Amino acid sequence: MSMPMNFVKSFAVCFSILLTIKSSASQSLNTPEKERKAIKDFFNYVDITTDFKLNNMLKMTQSFVEQLLNSIPYDDRGNTAELLQQYIDKAENLRYHGVSIEEKENMLLELRELIALTRSGLEKQEKEDMILKQNMLGMFELLARLAIEERRQSEKFSKASSLLRRRFTSEGIQRHQQLFDLLYELEQEQDIVNREALFRNLKDLRAQIM
Repeated sequence: MSMPMNFVKSFAVCFSILLTIKSSASQSLNTPEKERKAIKDFFNYVDITTDFKLNNMLKMTQSFVEQLLNSIPYDDRGNTAELLQQYIDKAENLRYHGVSIEEKENMLLELRELIALTRSGLEKQEKEDMILKQNMLGMFELLARLAIEERRQSEKFSKASSLLRRRFTSEGIQRHQQLFDLLYELEQEQDIVNREALFRNLKDLRAQIM
């Protein structure tokens, strides 16, 4: 029951923050204190929407790995099946317990490693690997769905970033020039690897200014 309640609570907070940003978009911020509050609200919104995205991605990847595991008859399961089960158990634990965004991101990275390891063993003649080889095509559908989720998050981020910029006076933008330059780069960048690097820079900058 904790998962639905946490989801509803987070959604309510996220919606409230976005309404605050929208309703105040036409009101210029005229003090450093108000600027810092607006930036804090923006980062809180990004945190919550990112958490939504990661939860959805973890659910998708967990479902995919479960399908792979279920395709292997119990008597034919070996080392690869054990790795799949370990991922499922860990993903389930992360989704239903309060963990950091970084832990969820690391879990998605573990999926890449798991898929790479699984694919590297498909030339074996073990029964489980021969079965998995027939079911790995589902990975392409998974990647497409993950890309859609990433694009939705990117659109939310760009919209919130634009609303934040509209609230700042020219003097306020100058005071936070590094932040707004970085936000602009993120809005323009399409390459996912470059975006990940820019988000790391944003995380470092956040630690400096908040």
